[in-house]
Amino acid sequence: MAKKHTFTHLLEYAALKASLALFGVMGLDRASTAGGSLARFVGPKLGVSRRARANIRRAMPELSPEEVERIVVDMWDNLGRTIGEYAHLERFGRPEERHRIDVVGAAALRAMAEAECGGVIVSGHFANWELLPVVMQLEGLEGGEVYRHANNPFVNEWMVSLRQRATGGATQIPKGGAGARVIVKLMREDKFVAMLTDQKMNDGVEARLFGLRAMTAGAPAGLAVRYNVPVVPVGIERLEGAHFRITVYDPITARPNAEPFEETLRIAQEVNDFLEARIRERPHEWLWLHNRWS
Repeated sequence: MAKKHTFTHLLEYAALKASLALFGVMGLDRASTAGGSLARFVGPKLGVSRRARANIRRAMPELSPEEVERIVVDMWDNLGRTIGEYAHLERFGRPEERHRIDVVGAAALRAMAEAECGGVIVSGHFANWELLPVVMQLEGLEGGEVYRHANNPFVNEWMVSLRQRATGGATQIPKGGAGARVIVKLMREDKFVAMLTDQKMNDGVEARLFGLRAMTAGAPAGLAVRYNVPVVPVGIERLEGAHFRITVYDPITARPNAEPFEETLRIAQEVNDFLEARIRERPHEWLWLHNRWS
């Protein structure tokens, strides 16, 4: 690593740690509120918000400019809250904080945990998406979560450590070849893997999202076909402040004797249909900053 890059990465890491230290002394609820207030003031003015506006207009052209702008502002509020909550992520897994997460369909997760059947838990960048593996741990699902390696190695190491502490040691699975081998091992052990599948995947499969061509992660569908495990869609909603509702939807399963590639495409499309439905319900809680379609 070049010295210039190392120094820049250290500065970024120091700034992150300082910000989260400030959020940490505030307490969870105040940190969530402060993060949201700051982000909704600053975020819409940033250049990256142009992508969010363009994405919203492309996905939902029926919305007025005022509605688009309201979604952008509220999206930043949710993102700022999520950042503030990072300083307290471990708290969500504590018994005394269970009132913060209402799990609709928890019995289905517990039944899968007891059956030790293995599976893939899928969602998107909704509300505070970091709670997905936390809920898996709370409901007894053993396994891991897939994550994208941060460009800053110091930030990446810190994030991996934070997620491990918050989930009681869930396996952290980087995207890529090494991570794929870990996923295969977990599937063979009848364990569970959490994935956020709403980002563009250039080497994925072609599906539709909001009627638009969208290169989509094929891994959940491929695992369902290969290992005969369910793909379980999970929605994440912010109720008020740092309180959430996690909803477990009916699993998507591979059909016996179906042609594997066609079945992979079908399941990938069903996952995208699920994501689109959740986005339409609460568009302000999805991260529109992704370069999803181009």
